[in-house]
Amino acid sequence: MKSQEKSDVLAGSDSACVPAQSAHEIVYSFDVFDTCISRNWAHPRDLFFALGLKLAPPQFTDNRAREFARKFQARRIRAEKRAYRAARPDECADIHEIYRKFDFFPGLDSGIADLITTELEFEEKSLYTIAPVVSHIEELRKAGHRIIFVSDMYLPADLLGPLLQRLGVMREGDGLYVSCDARLTKHSGNLYRHVLQREGLRPEQLIHTGDNPWADVRKAREAGVTARHFSHGPLTSHETAIAGHRLPRSTGSSFLPALSRRTRLALRQHSEEDREPLEELVCSTIAPFLVAYVDWVLEDARRRGIGRLYFVARDGEVLYRIAKALGSDDQGPEMRYLYGSRRAWLSPSIRPDAHGWERLLLTPGQSNSRRDILARAGLDENAQSVIASMFGCDQALWGSPLDLNEATAFLQQVLASPTAAGIIYQAAGDQREIALSYLSQEGLLDGAKWALVDAGWSLNCQAALHRILAARDPSLVPRGYYLALTRDHLSEEEAGPALAFIPEPGSFFSRRRVIIEHCFTPASHATTRGYAMDGTAAVPVFGSELRQNNELAYAQRLQKAASEMARLITRDSAMLAKFRLHRSDILANAQRFLRDPRRRDALEMASFGTVADLRHESAFVQPLCRPLGLRDVAAIVGMTVSRRRNFQTPSYMWLEGSCALSPPYVRAPIRAMLAIDSLRSRLGNLRQ
Repeated sequence: MKSQEKSDVLAGSDSACVPAQSAHEIVYSFDVFDTCISRNWAHPRDLFFALGLKLAPPQFTDNRAREFARKFQARRIRAEKRAYRAARPDECADIHEIYRKFDFFPGLDSGIADLITTELEFEEKSLYTIAPVVSHIEELRKAGHRIIFVSDMYLPADLLGPLLQRLGVMREGDGLYVSCDARLTKHSGNLYRHVLQREGLRPEQLIHTGDNPWADVRKAREAGVTARHFSHGPLTSHETAIAGHRLPRSTGSSFLPALSRRTRLALRQHSEEDREPLEELVCSTIAPFLVAYVDWVLEDARRRGIGRLYFVARDGEVLYRIAKALGSDDQGPEMRYLYGSRRAWLSPSIRPDAHGWERLLLTPGQSNSRRDILARAGLDENAQSVIASMFGCDQALWGSPLDLNEATAFLQQVLASPTAAGIIYQAAGDQREIALSYLSQEGLLDGAKWALVDAGWSLNCQAALHRILAARDPSLVPRGYYLALTRDHLSEEEAGPALAFIPEPGSFFSRRRVIIEHCFTPASHATTRGYAMDGTAAVPVFGSELRQNNELAYAQRLQKAASEMARLITRDSAMLAKFRLHRSDILANAQRFLRDPRRRDALEMASFGTVADLRHESAFVQPLCRPLGLRDVAAIVGMTVSRRRNFQTPSYMWLEGSCALSPPYVRAPIRAMLAIDSLRSRLGNLRQ
């Protein structure tokens, strides 16, 4: 069927008999795929591999089924190329012509008609609408504008039109122009001229929106049509890197970028809304990582009969929101948000009959003046003044920095003094009573089987909580879920049982915990400093907010994106099963980012401040990463070869991010040091 004949059978048969538009009327046209609708696959050709798996004989093993799918995909792609070549001088072929060029092979028993039907059914199941574009189209309809759809596609209008109507994209009276019907394409620009002729329009009366810079923008403008680029439909550079370019792609390398794209599109309020900073990274890498962790926690908690989960502030806030999106309290376990922190729990956990809290008062790599040490112990300025007078320290000496050996000696001196130690224990006891009131009203003492959920790493928080609870009832032993644990994390005797999503102690994720804490699990509120009584209720007391507006906005966007991704996968059991199947791919993507961040992502994160000291005060804020120089290289070499020194500052703790911002002559030696550090870590794991 040639051009004139085909144009008379467009969807609804209305497009061929539309009266010429008035001179002032504007008609809006939209590309269909990746502008109005998109697929749950990274690229259209990935669908053919999945279709091949579906068509594989049921008696085939998994390996034989995958080989069958690869063969089907390759032949389906080849058939399309052959059909397009055979259609010349026409510019397009339809699905019937494609399958007539298909090379059938043993094991594929379906005929052409059955293959077309199966492909269409499979295609429709993989499609979803792009909400902001569809909403924009509806607004244009209400304003009285005519809507038409223009697509370079091998599905003819009599098949594509009903599909678009079932999806709620196309309405009765809308126009549909498909390249395989007109035998002309947007890619050449001829389909636009055909549309203008059939619609009776001058070029300036048509406004076209599409995702392809060449076919939907450049060629439309060459035809005199006003073109708008919908840039959000195609894969981002992060998603493209995950998908790869080689065929056949694994289902994971196709599914995960498509899920990222679907999450991005679901978050958009308007079709022309600009991309937010780090949006690509969040949707492609960070959100899947967090959702996979929380999904694992919920699965394991249900299996173990844990009735309640406490998501610990602040790292637990985004995890709590994901958990609420993934499941409901009716399904179990019950989910609660618990305000707490190392700072809030350290001082109440100080008891003369307990151990382990002393080392937290001394923070390697941070300021360890006498004032700093006793401030971490929870003493206010008046109590500190009393102890300073006892030891004959003036204000200058009291605030002067100490090295770790001097700080340790000072703490031992204070604890050896009954009077000074008594001041510390009295303050800790007062704070413990308030903390226990808060924990009791939150249900930690009501006999339920519960567990904490947090990021990690050394179990200091869980151990502090253990000491607090043991003061009331020694049988109360907390348990916890964590992303990862350090190699030297506290024992079960000190902290209670702990399970890690990444089971290897001292994994790369735990060694790069500074980036996990500040860019993967940021909270919308400041740190919890402690607790206070408000009438009969205990309430959390918050520290000052140290972050800039861009960091707070990023935290909100990340939480929104991760929650949206969680909702997407729970709406479809098949999607949730695929997501769980590809946990290893999700972890690999996250590790790839941590090891080799892109410069533009590192540059954005360089504005984020980090605080290693548990007091979370402005004096301790340092940039997450920064450009490094030769002086930094010398310091890093010293830290790498030393057995006593670690990468102590944030810009060194995420060296890969700082490396991405540094000049080439700095990157080379730093990468060598990173390789040595990685080798040392692997050898450490082997020794264990």
